[in-house]
Amino acid sequence: MKRIGILSDTHGYLEDIDLVLAATADQDIDMWLHAGDFGDDARYMQGHTDIPVYAVRGNNDRVQPLEPREQLIPLEDTYIYMTHGHEVSYYNRIQKLIELGTDMGARLIVSGHSHHHGEVRARDAVFVNPGSISLARDRSGGTFAIVTYDNGQFDVEFVYKQDIV
Repeated sequence: MKRIGILSDTHGYLEDIDLVLAATADQDIDMWLHAGDFGDDARYMQGHTDIPVYAVRGNNDRVQPLEPREQLIPLEDTYIYMTHGHEVSYYNRIQKLIELGTDMGARLIVSGHSHHHGEVRARDAVFVNPGSISLARDRSGGTFAIVTYDNGQFDVEFVYKQDIV
């Protein structure tokens, strides 16, 4: 079993990263994913946890573009495909990202950019957008995600900021 914490679009609100790390400190998280906007936030996160942090570049990560635009990350018997999502046209974005990820052998597809949390299941894969813990645009008050992968199955849990403050 693997547990994956997922953040995106933190936009420099480091106190929100601290909040997330404190709220999950007693959980067995195997890796953190940061789906872009801001790369500096992912590096800050890596400096404040012993858990590996994988990150991709978002549309607001232009000053120091150290992160790749996309990553294919091994996960037991499959892969995670992660990209910020801004380079895929808005029309049918989620389906296009699922196709792109599954064509590379991934069964977990992660994207940010919209600041809207959600999950879609298609093509024997799961698409997850964790939303934004800092600047939610979906009236959620802020979210991040925890995905559990066990025996080939994905379980997605969204954690709401108001539940951890």
